[in-house]
Amino acid sequence: MNSLPQRAYLETIAKSLPDPLFVTDCSQKVIWFSDKAREIFGPETEKGRSLHEITGLDKLQQLLEEVLSRGEPLECSYEGATIKVKHLEKKYFFKVAINPIFYEGKLRGALVQLTDVTRFYEMEKIKSDFVSIVSHEFRTPLTTILMGTEMLRKGLLGEITPRGKEILEAIDQDCSRLTRLVDNLLELSRIESGTIYLEQEAIDVAGLVQEAVRPLSLQAEKKGVRLVVDLPDHLPTIYGDFNKVVWILTNLVGNALRYTEAGGSITVKVRHRGNRLFFSVQDTGCGIPRQYQDKLFRKYVQVRSKDRAAGGAGLGLAICKEIVVAHGGEIWVESEEGKGSTFTFTMPLYRQEEEI
Repeated sequence: MNSLPQRAYLETIAKSLPDPLFVTDCSQKVIWFSDKAREIFGPETEKGRSLHEITGLDKLQQLLEEVLSRGEPLECSYEGATIKVKHLEKKYFFKVAINPIFYEGKLRGALVQLTDVTRFYEMEKIKSDFVSIVSHEFRTPLTTILMGTEMLRKGLLGEITPRGKEILEAIDQDCSRLTRLVDNLLELSRIESGTIYLEQEAIDVAGLVQEAVRPLSLQAEKKGVRLVVDLPDHLPTIYGDFNKVVWILTNLVGNALRYTEAGGSITVKVRHRGNRLFFSVQDTGCGIPRQYQDKLFRKYVQVRSKDRAAGGAGLGLAICKEIVVAHGGEIWVESEEGKGSTFTFTMPLYRQEEEI
């Protein structure tokens, strides 16, 4: 190998890479590719053709356009940079990395690398299937326990002492918490399996916000937290699943209430920008440590602050994200420790042609 010219030596190494690799010019024409790229995408993989002609992947084309227009490496979430490819009746998942290529200070093209992460997706599916099965098995005995404690509390099975009623109340609360956890796990499993169903319709935003806030108003009042709804006089209608969007808002307000002390405030705000509505839930709570903010919408991530331990199972925000994405929206957080947090998500406006 040492006797090979340097260029041939480098090309031999590059062609031996285990992942598909492309080099394109500024017009997205492929000027070089690895052997693995041709193996995955077939004989259509030829120099001079556009990357989209070779791969047929709209998402990959959009990501490449973004890098070439900005002249900066690709920066987006793990989910946003992952693509699915079908090859010989098998599905592959690739993590996309795109870097601009500069020569003598001028943008010349881009290096596109597709890293095979199929094994991780398969492991994730096995885990999700296991969680779904276990959750279903939990649901029946929990329902039985809840029915039994309710009968005991009402005295249907004999008189209960005051101390016994306290114990039954604690059992009932714990069972209710476990039931909510099971429901969240099942909902997440359905979403991950691609079976999230959206009963979309034209939605009046003011009614939606009031429906989401109403169950938590009394809880906020008892805690001494001011719950404010800030809506403009006229808002356009959105298009989505009423119950699921209400669930998102209720979850975000509930989280804010958990981390906001007496004397603080929570503001639910909606604003119209372009072809979307922006929903935000802003609190004056303890804020979120910076190390948690990037992974906050992942499953089982729990936020800990200096003043309190994490609450819940870390599923609520993951489900919120999946529902928002299913509607074609985005969700993010802005936060500073000691100054509170603002969670924002977007929803598409209603258009008459949606009903066609």
